[in-house]
Amino acid sequence: MHVTHECHRCSIVHHVRGSPCGAGNRTPDRHAGIEPDERRVADDHRRQLRGHVHGRTWAAGSVTGGEYGNQLEKAPASNYAGLTAGNVSASTDGGRVNVNRGGVVSSGSLNGVTVNEGTNVVAGNVANSTLNRASYVAGSVSNSTFNGGAYVGGSVAHSNINGGATIGGAVANSNINGSGFGGMTAEMNANRSAAASTDFGKVLGDLSDSLARLKSTGSTVDISGNQATFTAVADAGGVAVFDLTGIDDTLFTLGEFAFNLNGASTVIMNTDVTTASIHANFLAGSAETIGSRVIWNFHDATNVAIGTQFGGSVLATDALVTNTRDIEGGLFARALNLQAQVHVQPFAGNVDLLSPVPEPTEVAMIMAGLAMFGVGHVRRRECFKR
Repeated sequence: MHVTHECHRCSIVHHVRGSPCGAGNRTPDRHAGIEPDERRVADDHRRQLRGHVHGRTWAAGSVTGGEYGNQLEKAPASNYAGLTAGNVSASTDGGRVNVNRGGVVSSGSLNGVTVNEGTNVVAGNVANSTLNRASYVAGSVSNSTFNGGAYVGGSVAHSNINGGATIGGAVANSNINGSGFGGMTAEMNANRSAAASTDFGKVLGDLSDSLARLKSTGSTVDISGNQATFTAVADAGGVAVFDLTGIDDTLFTLGEFAFNLNGASTVIMNTDVTTASIHANFLAGSAETIGSRVIWNFHDATNVAIGTQFGGSVLATDALVTNTRDIEGGLFARALNLQAQVHVQPFAGNVDLLSPVPEPTEVAMIMAGLAMFGVGHVRRRECFKR
């Protein structure tokens, strides 16, 4: 089930090139950057994004600020909108939400949103927004501009609609240009159906549980001074599993990570830390080169902070993830405090080869280029402790 709807200071996911933050030879404080009072996240019930999202984004709750739907031409084809969320609004400092491609599907309302390309479906109201493609709004519209036509179930006030409109309520101080608008288009229906098609919390939670049960394939981590070197040993299917549970308390305090994946196509990093603050430099540009092949499974974590460019998909379905530097891969978390970008790299590994993984088709679809937050779930295994 979703355990965070509309989470405070957390958010959604993404892409824009950034440079690594040099950790040098220092050993960082493992608890630096961790949110000290996680309950504030659940209590305030809002999600705030400070970065770009390259790829599609799905959020269980509200989105505040940020830029979405970038570089969708590089993402796999999908019926998901550029941004799927609850309420979508400008940040408190006035930063608008921008959706460059893919449009918006909102189960709530829009306020301070600009959509440049893609159709829109809004269950609530639209205010102070500019939607440049065809839109369906079940509620009312105020102080907004529509270019591409609109169906509005409620009233329209102080707004401009170009391209035709069908309006269910009163119209005041507004300009309506063009003939009537027919309502939901095929694209709108497809996006709306996709938004509610999958129980992401269950699917990703079951995936995390299943990956945690995988035994090591003999892959090793050598620690020398401030550097950890990961050496993969793959099975016949190209799958390499690292069991980090005996060393992760030390591992995530180190300043440098090096990787020898030795041709492994699917790499699983299993760790049982409950909190981690990661500041390791991924050497030789490896954050980008391993991003599509590696899953970091933080199956017991409640807080994960990432302070340098990080490579691989972060699977942390019970955690608040804070990133102050870019993530090269996917991000699947209970909540996010996004202070940099997430460069969504479609997972190129083969989950069908991981025999315990449930619903491999749905897992593959999700990890193929959709980033999401608010996907916490109830643990069933006794060894997973809250």
